Amino acid sequence: MSLSLDKSTWKRVRLGEVIRRSRTQVDPVSSGVERYVAGGHVDSEGVMIERWGRVGDGQMGSTFRYVFNPGQVLFVSARPYLRKVGVPDFSGVVADKTYVLDAIPENGLLQEFLPFLLSSEAFIEYATAEATGSMNPRLLWGPMQRYEFDLPPLEEQRCFADLLWAVERHQLTLVAEDGALRAALAQFCSHRFASVPTTRRLGELTATRSGPSFSAADVSEFPQGDSVPVLGIPNTKPDGSIDLSSVGYVSGLPQSTAKVDGASLILIRTNGNRDRIGNVYLPPTVAHGYAVSAFQFLMKVFDPADRKYIYWVLRQPGMQAKMSEAASGTTGLGNLAVRWLNEQDIPWPEDPNARTAIIGLIESQAAAADLVRAELSALATFRSSLLAGIFGSAK
Repeated sequence: MSLSLDKSTWKRVRLGEVIRRSRTQVDPVSSGVERYVAGGHVDSEGVMIERWGRVGDGQMGSTFRYVFNPGQVLFVSARPYLRKVGVPDFSGVVADKTYVLDAIPENGLLQEFLPFLLSSEAFIEYATAEATGSMNPRLLWGPMQRYEFDLPPLEEQRCFADLLWAVERHQLTLVAEDGALRAALAQFCSHRFASVPTTRRLGELTATRSGPSFSAADVSEFPQGDSVPVLGIPNTKPDGSIDLSSVGYVSGLPQSTAKVDGASLILIRTNGNRDRIGNVYLPPTVAHGYAVSAFQFLMKVFDPADRKYIYWVLRQPGMQAKMSEAASGTTGLGNLAVRWLNEQDIPWPEDPNARTAIIGLIESQAAAADLVRAELSALATFRSSLLAGIFGSAK
């Protein structure tokens, strides 16, 4: 999408000419401050802050002394590539590495426009390049003030800000709707499967094996010789989707390596986050012929017609929790065992038509949730295009 903007009236400025940093400090305990905002409370996908910590919860560090008020812009200077910029609608304190910012309208910058400027690709690229420190790079206040950009007249900023804030509010509405639909779907699945009176052992219906081990030296970005595309943990997303945009190609895999086909499911076998162990994925047709990593299971359903039924059984919250709890190891990486998985009894109507009917009901609900998620994705693309059109793309 191209905005085809006429920028002939826009003025080249430095950021330090049009913003000021608030450094007001208090003792949050003695002054009665109730909330604090840490970096983890600021999301990368939007500019509204809806999470916070409570002063006195034992998690707040000693540098949380800098006061912010509703409408001020908070910019997390540490690791600026994370794009943590937000506007709270409440008061509180932040630590020294989060800047509390105000636009200077008399110098030409609108407050409502500022958070989108600081979350633009062009600014984030500059901030990342100028950040100092290797372990926890930070954009210092001096370099931040030196950032140059083209500033529209106030009236144009107001139009842009109105549009971008409308997108922001719609995104929050969709996120809430998505969460409600996903929760309702999970509850429906749990209830429906719990009502099935008969069971079968999972190992009687499927064959499961982990992916092959290989070294980093065997992986290339592009196909080479006998290389095979391999899905790794980064390709299997926490939201249940499979991302094929960046797949590694591994050479020298044994001929016996199992490949994804129309009877396959993928499960996470090993992970440092217990909640991710057992996460199950339905690979798309375009992933047929791919292998999986040693941190994952490739499960083959004996009757491909039952693949979706088993997928939804494994995906239900109760089964997900059971797999997480069954992972071995008390610290570090947890591992799920094939033997344990094979021994699990799952709800199993003996009539294939009954299984098909259950999946039909589940997928009709899932389709509604998928529509909302698709709209969220389209909205994110639209937002990125708007920001690029107004502020320019990263060079």
